[in-house]
Amino acid sequence: MAIYLEFPRLDKAFPYRCIENDGSILTTPHWHKEMEIIWIVKGKVNLGVNDQPMQLKENEFVFIKGGDIHYVMASPKSERLVFQFDLSFFQDVMVLKNTPFTLEELFASIEPYSTFWRPDIQKKIVQLLNKLYQEGKEQQIGYAYAIKSLLCELITVMYRELDHFKPRMVSNKPYSREILEQLSMVFQYVEKNYTHPIKLADAAKILGFTPSYFTKFFKKHTGKTFVTFLNEYRIDKAKWILLNEDDPVTEIAGKVGFGSTKTFYRLFKESIGIAPLQYKSSTIKVAFGQDQI
Repeated sequence: MAIYLEFPRLDKAFPYRCIENDGSILTTPHWHKEMEIIWIVKGKVNLGVNDQPMQLKENEFVFIKGGDIHYVMASPKSERLVFQFDLSFFQDVMVLKNTPFTLEELFASIEPYSTFWRPDIQKKIVQLLNKLYQEGKEQQIGYAYAIKSLLCELITVMYRELDHFKPRMVSNKPYSREILEQLSMVFQYVEKNYTHPIKLADAAKILGFTPSYFTKFFKKHTGKTFVTFLNEYRIDKAKWILLNEDDPVTEIAGKVGFGSTKTFYRLFKESIGIAPLQYKSSTIKVAFGQDQI
């Protein structure tokens, strides 16, 4: 489960938006149920999806499906466009059931980073993204129809021309708004208090649940226990500090809420497979080369 749950402000009648961000704007790890495409229009951007770091350069992009944990680090002298849309936008077409697999399955099975796509497909998608941006910026008469048409064209390219993926079943069912909001309340509580000791009973109280019911609720809707989530949350916070600051490991352990440095080392290695400083040096070397992150 993600660091925190985001609710993009999309119009229910037209669930789409495009955001312009420069390199000074970073986003900590989060997730949302909407689809997202990040297109680099200038410079280089350091980001990650589901704990896979990557550096993208101009005219490269990444597809982020609903539920993916993603973040963007400080990337000086860069610019990016962020496209977000809900799959309900295509409900009128989806009901026809004229494809061998669903949109959820399509987005779940493609390689997310365009770096690994065929150059001709990458170029075609970039042209579509540029048209999407221009339609939203100029907002000439009929622009809403143009935007939906362009998104449908983009999806058609994914269905017909991406020949390097194998469709697979997506078992996760979409959560109701109520459940998402309840989970968000828990995540926000953890975000505010993770630097201090947190008891299971404290988290359960946020939703008015007994510890026993909360344990079952959280495990059912996240696939893991609250304690496991809390430890992973703190580890993710530590990773963020490791890649963006120069604090000693002992200080980082305390900053993210671990009472014992020994426990922090053990859980970090169990989660990531390597020690904290090894993670920092290998991530910088492998993912970002010589660029400053």
